[in-house]
This record gives sequence, structure tokens and C-alpha cells, in this order.
Amino acid sequence: MLSAIFLSAAPVLAGPLNEWRVSCGADSGAITKRARTWTFRTSYNHCSGGIFKQRAEIATKHIRPSHKGAYLFDSYVAMTTGSTEKFDIFQIHDGRMGCSPPLKLTVVRSGQIELTSDIKTGPGESCIRGKLSQSRTKGQIRRDGAEQHLQVLVDFDGTGAFDTTVWLDGVAQISGRYEPSNEPEAFQPAKYYFKHGVYSQNIFDYVLTSRGMKVTRVRVGG
Repeated sequence: MLSAIFLSAAPVLAGPLNEWRVSCGADSGAITKRARTWTFRTSYNHCSGGIFKQRAEIATKHIRPSHKGAYLFDSYVAMTTGSTEKFDIFQIHDGRMGCSPPLKLTVVRSGQIELTSDIKTGPGESCIRGKLSQSRTKGQIRRDGAEQHLQVLVDFDGTGAFDTTVWLDGVAQISGRYEPSNEPEAFQPAKYYFKHGVYSQNIFDYVLTSRGMKVTRVRVGG
């Protein structure tokens, strides 16, 4: 996947996966959009449950797990903060309660990105915990307001599984594959959707801008 080549000469906007709305609500002024730039600022988490106290996120409409196709999330992001707090900048979610979602791009304290994912095996926090990839990116998300090009390729195979690859400033960084459990008692997703913004366990001051953000449908090959 790290060597994936984009074959589509004219990628098209991705329909429901390019239709965004505020996720769970946010504090007044925490999420704004001007022209093609989204701005995210510190907000209390307005979703119920969980231990994460801070959330300023937008989410797309959903597709079914049986859907097949490759999609590219593409944005120029700039994070400004004096904190080294860990946060999630992009997610693929299936609406589950408890456990991490199928995919999170987690920016750790060093600024490196790791792919985090849980397989939900039952109710509550019944999970197989682990990362889609056992490594972190060489590239780092800066915290000084410098703009960086973030791309996430997600290739759904039509069975509920997907492959993903992350690029930062045009350099392939990390990849992984998610496959839900086929056990009868395991959580079976009915939908997948994207989330973008800042989601963190602790409250911290920040401003994240996301310029020209879009999701396009593409064809890939290796």
C-alpha cells in the first residue's frame, strides 16, 4: 500500500464521504468554516459517555460496509498549540459505543502519527486492542502553525475490511489493514463514516486549520 499509485486522472468528489457536518455539537465558535478553510478550536466534548473531555470534530455522511471503492482524504492542516497533548486528527468510525473505532490517526506527543484501531468483540469495552501498524511515522505533525499536506487513502474491499495509507507532505508514512471480527457475538458495523478535527482525552488550548479539505474517489494500483 505504501507504493500505491493513483491511477484516476480525474478523481471525483466522494458523495456522502465528502458531505460534512459538526459531530455531536461543539462550544460556540469552536468550529467555523470560511471559504474552503475549516478552523477548529478547543471545545468541551458534547458527546455522551467516554473519558475524552475535548472534542471539536466534523463528520461525514455514511456508506455501508458492503461498499467497495478507494477514497482519498486530502487537506492542508496547520496546528498551533503550546501543548504536547496527544490528539486524534482523523477517524473512520462505525458508530460503536466503547472501544476505539476501526481507525484513528493519533498524533502522539512527539508529533508522530500512529494508526490506532480496536476490533469490537462484544458489548461495552469488549475489544481486541491494538494498532493497525506497529510503527509510528517518521514525519511529524508540527505544532507551530506551519501548514502541512495530510493525505489519507482508504480502500474499502466490500467485505467490511479496508486498507489505509497516510502521506505527510507528499511522503508515504504508514499503512495498515482493518478487518472486523466474524465471530457471532462480535459487533458488526452497519456503516462507515469519516471524522476530522481534534479529539483528545484532556482539555488543551489549540487552533487547527484545515484548508482545501476534500474527499475524492480514486482508483489505485501498485
